Amino acid sequence: MSMEFDLHTHSSQGSACSRMLVWDLVQAACKKGLDGVCITDHDFCWDPRELAKLYSESGVQVYSGIELSTPVGEILVYGVHQSLLHLRGDLPKLALRVKELGGVMVVAHPFRIEFGLSMLSREERGMKAIDVEEMCKRSVFSYADTLEIYNGRSSWREIKAAQKAAEILNKKGTGGSDAHSTLSVGACVTVFDYPIVNETQLITQLRNGSYHAKKRL
Repeated sequence: MSMEFDLHTHSSQGSACSRMLVWDLVQAACKKGLDGVCITDHDFCWDPRELAKLYSESGVQVYSGIELSTPVGEILVYGVHQSLLHLRGDLPKLALRVKELGGVMVVAHPFRIEFGLSMLSREERGMKAIDVEEMCKRSVFSYADTLEIYNGRSSWREIKAAQKAAEILNKKGTGGSDAHSTLSVGACVTVFDYPIVNETQLITQLRNGSYHAKKRL
């Protein structure tokens, strides 16, 4: 039995940019029929015990991730429950530490900021072709386990570029809504091939590629 998880969400308790309380997030996931969510607040670690309480009260599995801001872009880290801020400027050491802790690294919305063109408007950036093959040479793709190919806040052009990059890099690619409000929860998801009842099983399937990503809303 497959299971659908939104692997990229933000709560107002952990991300200043979000307008969504964590309980509202979980309730939205429940109403939309999701099996689980990962709360990936910016540079913030949730206490797994607190999330386990949300799971028991809602019936929706709730796990923690971290959206880590680094000089090479934002990276989603799963399966790690301690601060990694001191390593975000050193990609090799970050990757080694995440591996030591049994975690997984995913490049978040890899084509959202167009490689030095972030000061331009999205319309201006849209006029510039994305050289996906060239950008796949970035070091971040060598250290991360995979990349996010469906993101609820990315344009279709950015999503197509990420999908092409996943093909070039021979990686499966994850999906997440990047929700900052309840309306967006579940917009994009990761569908796991096998049942998940704990975080270890989620991480195992991410690591061995037993999943696919899709746009849901």
